[in-house]
This record gives sequence, structure tokens and C-alpha cells, in this order.
Amino acid sequence: MFIVLSGLGFMVWSSTASVFNRLDSVMVKMQGGTISLQEILDIVESKTLPTTPYYDVVFYFIICFWIFAVIDAYKIGKQREFRDKEASIF
Repeated sequence: MFIVLSGLGFMVWSSTASVFNRLDSVMVKMQGGTISLQEILDIVESKTLPTTPYYDVVFYFIICFWIFAVIDAYKIGKQREFRDKEASIF
């Protein structure tokens, strides 16, 4: 759970940093003088995902750990179900 939460925190932080960089670009252009709506639109529509190379790696780790947790929970549930059936027989 710690790994998944840490990964999600990293992904949120990376996304937030990317948004603030875009906002900073818009603010710099606005302070420089006149800016057209098309220039603002180009900045906003630029690549939406963070450019951090670890972003995809963290995403896939989160998916893998989530799948592992689902499989583990299923196995534990089946073991308990089998144990309960054995206990009810005796």
C-alpha cells in the first residue's frame, strides 16, 4: 500500500508541476505585452502529461502492485472459504 500511495503521490506531484510550468509560460507571455488567445490555447493544449521519464514506470508499477493485491486477496479468500468448509464438516 505504501508503494502504491507513494507512486500516486509522485504522479500527482509531477502533474501539478507540469500544470504550473504551463501557467508560468502563460504568465510570462502576458507580462511581455499583448498575447493572442491562440498563443494561450497553444500553450494550454501542449503535451498534457508530465515529461518526467519515471512517470510511465511508476504508473506500470502501480498497476502491477494493484493486480498482485487483487490476486492475493482472491487466494486468501479461497483459503478461508476452504478452511470454513473443512471446519463445518467436523
